[in-house]
Amino acid sequence: MAIVKLVNSVKSLSKPFKQQSHRSTIGDVAREAGVSKTTISRYLSGQFDSISEQTRKRIEQTIADLKYRPNRMARGLKRDRSFSIGMIVADITNPFSTSILRGVEDVCTKHGYSLMVCNTDNDPVKEKEYIMMLQAHRIDGLIINSTGHNNEYLHELAEEQTPVVLVDRKMPELGFDTVVTNNVQATTEAMRFFLQQGYERIAFFTQPVEKVSSRNERSNTFHQFLAQANHPSITDVYVVDFRENGQLEQKLEAYLSSSQGQFRLLFAVNGVMQLKILNVLQQKGLRIPEDIAVACFDDLDWAPVIPPGITTIAQPTYEIGVNAMERVLKRIMGDQSPAETIELPGKLIIRGSTPSKTK
Repeated sequence: MAIVKLVNSVKSLSKPFKQQSHRSTIGDVAREAGVSKTTISRYLSGQFDSISEQTRKRIEQTIADLKYRPNRMARGLKRDRSFSIGMIVADITNPFSTSILRGVEDVCTKHGYSLMVCNTDNDPVKEKEYIMMLQAHRIDGLIINSTGHNNEYLHELAEEQTPVVLVDRKMPELGFDTVVTNNVQATTEAMRFFLQQGYERIAFFTQPVEKVSSRNERSNTFHQFLAQANHPSITDVYVVDFRENGQLEQKLEAYLSSSQGQFRLLFAVNGVMQLKILNVLQQKGLRIPEDIAVACFDDLDWAPVIPPGITTIAQPTYEIGVNAMERVLKRIMGDQSPAETIELPGKLIIRGSTPSKTK
């Protein structure tokens, strides 16, 4: 049997090769789109300022029709670039991270860049190793959801003229472009709604704030809003470290015991925290919203399907990824303007888990 297979393989090798189909070139794209090769090069490099919207759409469609794929090696040798982008995420299992990744990837694909993704699990040591590895690979730009513990290595990249853009977590001391959700706006909108619904006790459950600006902004806004409203929940902030077994159960019990008989709501810092809270509430036999109301940041897939539907703050995660990669492209093309922090608005999505007291 083995000999037959070998003979068949030899016979197949003796067959004449089919002539390969023509591989589209930049000249083909330029000719079909009715523009110069220089314009196509500018488009592929993200230089949109001198290209009209109509022309950009025509070039994009032509590239798709011709299945044009830029020769990254040739481009890299010509321009001293690798045409690769590094992305470091804090937790690849978090849907928040994967949605940002999709936005980054789509822009990379559109402009002929490859994407190298690294997951740190919020570990500063792993983050340091990945930064050094990506630096060795001569990436053209880095997008990072930083732990906040490796600033010197990020500065080293920047000193080598490698653009660095931060996502989700602000670190103003670094002086890098940053793209985030407007946490103050989103938290304020949610808190205003909760008070309008008549909640007498509102608990904010968060993971350790440390150097995570998003958690810090949400926690501070929660506290400041209630202070201005002179609301009794001002001290109901609970910090939970998931690495400590039983800590969530203990702090939930403390809040539930102190708020018995009151119209109450649990507000979670993100979808991961919310899901863990829901599991504990189910174990305790507590009903939503009859026994307690719940709401959280992150409008994940399960939020609308868990009865009676979970009220959430939807973050513009895909748009964060798109904006971050577009900032990288501008810096690659020589933009020397001051670093910019782009804050995209969150959207409150009201569902059955947060009814009004009057109902």
